[in-house]
Amino acid sequence: MWRRSLPQPRWLPRLAVMRPHRVVVGCFAVVLLLALVVGLRDVSLVRERDLRARQHNLELRALGVEAVLEGERRRLQYLSTYAERLFEIQASADAVPPDAAIRQAYAQRNAPVWQMKLPLDGPALIGVGPAGLTGLRSFDRRDPDLMVDLYVGRMISELLGLSIRADHVQGNAIFISSNGFFVAYPGIDPAMAVSMMQRFDSMPYYRGQTPEVNPGRELYWVPMYDDFQSKRRMTTLSVPIYAGQQFRGVVAIDVEQKRLDELLRAASDPGTVQYMMNAHGDVLAISDDPVRKVQKWPDAVPGNWKDFAPADLFARGSGMVKHDGDYLLFHRAPQSPWLLMDVVPARELYASMFASMSRPLLMIWVLLPLLLWITLKVVTQLFDHYIALGEKLQEIARQDPLTGLSNRRRMRELAQYEFERQKRDGQPLALVMIDIDFFKKVNDHWGHASGDKVLVELARTMRANLRNVDQPARLGGEEFAVLMPNTSLAEAAQSAERLRRAIAACVVEADPEARVEPADRIIRFTISVGVAEAPAEVADGVPMTLDGLAAIADRRLYDAKTQGRNRVVSDDSAHAATVPQVQA
Repeated sequence: MWRRSLPQPRWLPRLAVMRPHRVVVGCFAVVLLLALVVGLRDVSLVRERDLRARQHNLELRALGVEAVLEGERRRLQYLSTYAERLFEIQASADAVPPDAAIRQAYAQRNAPVWQMKLPLDGPALIGVGPAGLTGLRSFDRRDPDLMVDLYVGRMISELLGLSIRADHVQGNAIFISSNGFFVAYPGIDPAMAVSMMQRFDSMPYYRGQTPEVNPGRELYWVPMYDDFQSKRRMTTLSVPIYAGQQFRGVVAIDVEQKRLDELLRAASDPGTVQYMMNAHGDVLAISDDPVRKVQKWPDAVPGNWKDFAPADLFARGSGMVKHDGDYLLFHRAPQSPWLLMDVVPARELYASMFASMSRPLLMIWVLLPLLLWITLKVVTQLFDHYIALGEKLQEIARQDPLTGLSNRRRMRELAQYEFERQKRDGQPLALVMIDIDFFKKVNDHWGHASGDKVLVELARTMRANLRNVDQPARLGGEEFAVLMPNTSLAEAAQSAERLRRAIAACVVEADPEARVEPADRIIRFTISVGVAEAPAEVADGVPMTLDGLAAIADRRLYDAKTQGRNRVVSDDSAHAATVPQVQA
């Protein structure tokens, strides 16, 4: 009878009113089910976000490795270009006659081992007589070329020594002449000269650069090997040197394995282990444990990855594969000979996901809506933090850290956009190349810290004297550039001249640590400028590129230096076909 007296709302079934505890339990069960679905979805999101964050970190590491490799490639390309330019000069009317040191070394050329002292108190140039070259396939004593080769070897040795001291390269830098001599930094015991020449003849970094093996004259990375003197593990990058069509030698720079370990360890997240592998399956470096010897794929990494060949991973370039619940993340920078990997075991992944949820689990059941919102909020904020950090790192990758200007990579992006806009709108586009005159003397006299202050002052003056639409950038060293949209050649030359005058009026005080007299603490400097304008019409259907436009501006910058520096050149009227290289 009491059931008949119960109210019967129109929107609620009568059974619900009669059995309220069942309604509560049912609603709670529905809420728990929804919480479970949401929780599982949240776990899945955490997993995907963790994997994406790891992949993003791996890509950043690969970019760091690529930046190091690009620096080594550029150094070798410069040394090769410099050496080949010296050969051209020595074959022209401007050839430098051999001095006493070269003539003395030439007179001793048939001795079993002979030397030539080099400037700057560097290691001696070491040569081997014809008897020591007997049976070596890659060396040929050519007496008519020897004096020229000695001159080039001496000149390039100065740059080899500077590259070692300036960049603290962990390894060696060496020039090997096909005429039977070499110069190395650090130096090598002359008693080992014959054995060194025999070793060069068999090593890929020299033997692999001979014309029959490398007709395309490409740079070559040698797989990791043990240095026979120091027993350190290292890899070598080498480039051939030619005089016209004649192979004249090789320039090579070593990169010690210790440096690869440091690249992986730098800025790695705690608990993350990253690996570096070459195309042969050799694991060269591990971020949390420096490799003492080469380990092979897949034994060097946790998990069962025997079904995934290194060649397949290199062919894909980057991505993520799953096997037996484990994840393998990998990424290769475009020009890198190595693949970076991050192995995430299933137990580690799920442990990290559920560990973050197990402690507040009871509170979630009690305060389900609030705690569920808090959990999602925390995860979202953490992910947003990693995204913001990644964007900040990308911004840093496009900016020169010393001057705050755009770097070469950012300049290429801006130039691509401006070339497309020029093609679309028909507006003029100019490029200004800037180089500080005698900047090396500033560093030598006042120190590198003072040199940095000069670079910062130049950047500040550029910002103050350029338009907001102009895009200044530091390309490297004392080399700067300005991309000027909607600017003709004449307008760009006027802006460059104003900037030149402003720079000439700048005064920079030397760094407090500079060891100079008080009266000599004021630094004044000038710049040389080359100006070029991108043509509105492309030639033969080939679009203008930043490299092509920069080559024109560089040529005019070179003319500005040859005409006495501290000037702006915007045409090619004074450009000569062949001139000696001018010190920057």
